[in-house]
Formats: sequence, structure tokens, C-alpha cells
Amino acid sequence: MRLSDAEYELACRLAGHAARSGGSVPRHIGPSVRRLLDRLTDAPIAVFDAAWTLIEYNGLWAALIGDAGRDLGRRSANIVWRTFHDDTGRVRHPRPGEHRASLVADLREVAARYPADRDLTDMIGALRTSSTEFARLWQGSAVAHHRSGSKTVDHPQVGEVEVDCDVLSVYGADLRIVVYTAARGSEAADKLRLLNVLGTEDLTVRHQPRDLRERA
Repeated sequence: MRLSDAEYELACRLAGHAARSGGSVPRHIGPSVRRLLDRLTDAPIAVFDAAWTLIEYNGLWAALIGDAGRDLGRRSANIVWRTFHDDTGRVRHPRPGEHRASLVADLREVAARYPADRDLTDMIGALRTSSTEFARLWQGSAVAHHRSGSKTVDHPQVGEVEVDCDVLSVYGADLRIVVYTAARGSEAADKLRLLNVLGTEDLTVRHQPRDLRERA
């Protein structure tokens, strides 16, 4: 048919078939994406694979969301897994029901593109067993991309931080870059600047009276 790769994938999807017969969800971060993490230090930024598993993040992301540490790349670092096990961490969504349905619709599209990824297949199977809500949503037919939106982060020291969330796609690598920002001059922007200075330092210890810190 003399189709390009992009045209072939589109034709397969329109016909209801997976365009790729093998392969796993890519998790390689190229040098250009790493430079973004290194240079854009005034916004919390994280890189996820197509199935929403966290694979890298910058310092301000760690300060705001928490340091994932050794969980990187594991099932416990997957947003969908955590969401349907009531473990969303510090992040709250204004419409949690819509958020969960959007994640499932997005994951269904990813599973169709990577049918040979055993880790992804196993995670979906485990979710269908462990979460009745996921199983119900998975029975549907909706296929969509998870959209950007606003979120509230409940930080243990600085309190609520209202942020806008944008999801950027890395063409050719099938990675997602999640960026949190706050309106200039807002209280949330001031809190992000504070966290950028303090990093992951425990503010509750920092603000204790000197004699208490010395006794500790």
C-alpha cells in the first residue's frame, strides 16, 4: 500500500488492530529530555512512560510530590496502579471519578499499542482482580488520551498548592513529560519558589526553636 509508518499505524487502529505485534513500552530517556530536567528547575517536572510509570523527575518535583527513590520504574510508581489502590500521595484531583475513567481509557489505548508488553499485561490483570472499579471501567470501550488539568497538592509543610498540570508528549520516544506550573504572583507560585530553595528539607525541623533542635 506504500504507507509511511505513521499512516500504517493509523490504518491499523482504524481497522481495530494493534499496529505493533511486539515490543515493550519504551522507558529510555534520551539526552535532550534529560537536559530539560536539568535546565527547567523552576517548575516540578517528571517523565513517565506511556503506561504512566514514573521513570525520572527533577528536584522541585521531589520537593513538591515527594522523593520516589527506589520505586522508580516499578509498579508502585505507576499512577494508574496507585490511583486504583487509593494511594495518590499528596495529589488531589477536582473530579476524581473523571480522572480515574480518563486513566483507564488512556491505558486501554496504550495496551492496544503494546500487546506484547508482559509487565503491562500483568499489571492490567492484577488491577482487574484487585479493583472492582477498574474492572468495571475496563469493560467499557472508551479509548482516549488522559488530559491535562488542575490539581491540588497537599504538602506536609507549606500546605495546599494549586497547580496547573500539562502533559507533553516526546515524539518518537513515546514518553510523557508532566509539568506543574502556577500563575505568576499567586500564593502557589510563592510556595513553589520556597520549595525550590529548600528542596526536600524537613521544614518542621528547620523551624523548631534552636534548643529543641540541639536536644534532638
